[in-house]
Formats: sequence, structure tokens, C-alpha cells
Amino acid sequence: MITAKRVDIRYATALLELATERGVSREVHDDMLELRILTTSSSEFKNFLKSPTIKTSQKAYILKEIFKDTLHPLSLDFLLLILKKARVANILNIATAYVRLYREVNHFKMVTVYTEKTLLTQQRQELITALSKQMPGETIELRCQTYPELIGGVVLRFDDYLFNGSISRQLKNFHLKLESNLYETQI
Repeated sequence: MITAKRVDIRYATALLELATERGVSREVHDDMLELRILTTSSSEFKNFLKSPTIKTSQKAYILKEIFKDTLHPLSLDFLLLILKKARVANILNIATAYVRLYREVNHFKMVTVYTEKTLLTQQRQELITALSKQMPGETIELRCQTYPELIGGVVLRFDDYLFNGSISRQLKNFHLKLESNLYETQI
């Protein structure tokens, strides 16, 4: 039996290959982002998709009517295929896998930056410029989050990397050094 994660990646890979072949991978990427938002934020939409009392043909008709003007035709056809193959429960994971694969293929790097206060536009741009120098060939996308517990500085997270340049972290490190100092006066 194929695990759900492998199924999600297979569907996402097939969609990305087809979208790239047709030159619409960016449009499909945007649609997958919207589907992710919709499936995570709307319990009505999730319940509609999971409902065993609504026939698949009725769901297909409703989805066509809802998305005919908002989704790219390839995205809509893909959504209907997932419905037909009874993989609707996987739509969030498939969309997430597509977004991740799209970003890998197109060298987009999502960097989450945590700061005490909201970054100004100029600060964001300076940070993107500095990160671009460290990661040549990558397009940097910043996701900024405020974290009031930080005492100045920034914390950066991307891939499996975490850089903690906050003053609160430096104070903790200094405190640990003081505690581990084995020097004792001989008075």
C-alpha cells in the first residue's frame, strides 16, 4: 500500500510537470496557495468535500461553478480529477507538496524572520539583500513574524537552519558562561 505522503507527492509532481509543460506553473502555484488557504480556513468547504451524502457528480458541478472564474483551467481540472479519484481528503497535502516542489524547482527560498517589532520596508529589503548574498541563485521570500519576547535582534529560520541573533539569546549564552566559570577566588 502506498503511503498518503507518497501519493501527495506523486500527484503534486504530476501536476507540476504538466503545468510546466503548458507554461502555467506560476498560475497553478497561486491556485494551490489559494486552495491551501481555503481548506485550512473554511470548515464549510472541508465538510462539503468530505460529505458522504453529496454525490461526486454534484460536488464536481458545484466546484466547477465556484471556481470557473477564479482557478486556472488546469487547476480546476486537477481538482476535479482528485475528486474523481477519491483523493479529496488529500487536497491540502497535495497543494502543499506542489507549492514546495514549485519553490524547489524555481529556487525560491522561504525565510521566516522573527523580530520584536514589525520590520520596516527598508529593513526587509536590506535583509533580503544580505540573504541573497549568502544564497546566490535563490529568490528570497520573507515571512515576517513579530515575537515580543525577543529583546532586539532577529531570528531567522529556513530549511533546517536556525540563526538566533537576538540579544535575549546572547544574554542567555553570557549567563551560561558565568555559571560554568570554574574560577574560584582563593581568599
